[in-house]
Amino acid sequence: MNEMADGKQPQTAKVQRLENEYTRRLARQQVAAKQPHHGLKRRRVRRMARILAIFAVFALILGIQLVRTNASLHHVNQQVTTSKQKLAQTKQTNAELKLEVKQLNNKDYLGQLIRSKYYYSKSGETIYSLPGDHASDVTAK
Repeated sequence: MNEMADGKQPQTAKVQRLENEYTRRLARQQVAAKQPHHGLKRRRVRRMARILAIFAVFALILGIQLVRTNASLHHVNQQVTTSKQKLAQTKQTNAELKLEVKQLNNKDYLGQLIRSKYYYSKSGETIYSLPGDHASDVTAK
C-alpha cells in the first residue's frame, strides 16, 4: 500500500504460475494438507470397500465349493443306498442258491424234482396228468 500512496502503480510479478498437471497436483496436495481428515476418510472408505470385496470373493468361492461338496455327498449317499440294496438282494439270491444246491445233493428231493418236472416214474408207478396241471408239455416248466 505504500507504493499506492506514493502514486506509483503496483508492479506486476515477473513470475507467472504455470498451469500443468504438476502444479495442479501440487495445489491439491496443499489443499489436502490443510484438510487432512477428508483425504484420510476417503482412503479408509476405499480400503474398507477393497477388504469387503476380497472377503465377498472368498465367501463366494467357498460357498460354491460347499454346494458342490453337498451335491457330491448326496450323490454318493444315493450310490451307497443302491449298492446296499443290491448287496441284500444278492445275499438273498446266494442263500436261495445254496439251499437249492443243498437240496439237490439230497437224493430223495432230487428224485421227487425229476419225477414232477420231467414226468419220470419209478418202476411200477403210473403218472396221471390232470387238466389243472400247469404244464401241458413235458418240456414246459
